[in-house]
Amino acid sequence: MRWYLAAALTLLALLVAGCGGEQGSVSAGNLQPDERAAVKAATPEAEPTAEQPAAMNLADQPTEAVVELHPPAWSEAPTVRLGEPAPVVEAAAVVVLDEASGAVLHEHNARTPLPPASLTKIATAVVAIEHGELDRLVDIDVDGRDMPWSSLMGLRPGDRFTLHDLLYGLMLPSGNDAALAIGRAVSGSDTAFVEEMNELLARLGLTTSRFANPHGLGAPGHRASALDLALLARYAMSLDEFVELSTATSWTANGNREIEMRNRNGFLGSYEGADGVKVGYTHRAGHTLVASAGRDGNRVYVALLDAPKSAADAGKLLDWAFANHAWPE
Repeated sequence: MRWYLAAALTLLALLVAGCGGEQGSVSAGNLQPDERAAVKAATPEAEPTAEQPAAMNLADQPTEAVVELHPPAWSEAPTVRLGEPAPVVEAAAVVVLDEASGAVLHEHNARTPLPPASLTKIATAVVAIEHGELDRLVDIDVDGRDMPWSSLMGLRPGDRFTLHDLLYGLMLPSGNDAALAIGRAVSGSDTAFVEEMNELLARLGLTTSRFANPHGLGAPGHRASALDLALLARYAMSLDEFVELSTATSWTANGNREIEMRNRNGFLGSYEGADGVKVGYTHRAGHTLVASAGRDGNRVYVALLDAPKSAADAGKLLDWAFANHAWPE
């Protein structure tokens, strides 16, 4: 037993160094389930986490429509064609959502608030896009060097970039520094911007989520449900500017200097028809993902929280959704 506790504490020390973003030196996805549980149990954070299911029994989870959709539904829900159960995936929460109708095709624990990690940045991008003036230059006061072991755009005080460039720095390399710079440029302060993020959630009727910062690093009360995140992504993908961010594989920011960036969302290049949306990771949240893909003119979203095989499992769930449902003509 002593060797197991020592191993868990060693893993904890390594993971704390990487808690700032998706590029930590140790990935929770490389740990066995019992090791992941040991590390999380030893982590001194104030907030509880939802119990991790050993396996999903989804027979009692019927397909249902979501009301108060933004944008409103423009089609009827797809019908079940084959009746095959959804594949079992290792995730604390999962939802499969049809875009056109807003129908939930499959869910488990989808309405439980959990740490979302960088999926938070979907809301950050939406708030900035809705404010407009994406071509205006922003004077940067954020220093990415103050955020070690964090996913970064690479900003330094005195930099000048357009809000448009900062949005690519937010979404592609998942820059936590870009998130802060965007919030301050749009709303004047971190606190004021977070208030606007939560106003967005309220406007969309996403009642099981609340944000405490614009980047998704762990903070008391910073939680989102898989269903809310899928619905948030559905709304975001109705904005042309967001679709450009979600689908881009690379970007070069041209301000007072150039910063080359590549999209960290490996799902985009690994699944046919993939067009978004956002990937995230912290040691507390685990691997998180909102994935979207289209087939025959139909788009489906998958949101996964605390999912060590998020990209592979999103592909399995999308394959199941497209094969198992028939969409109205």
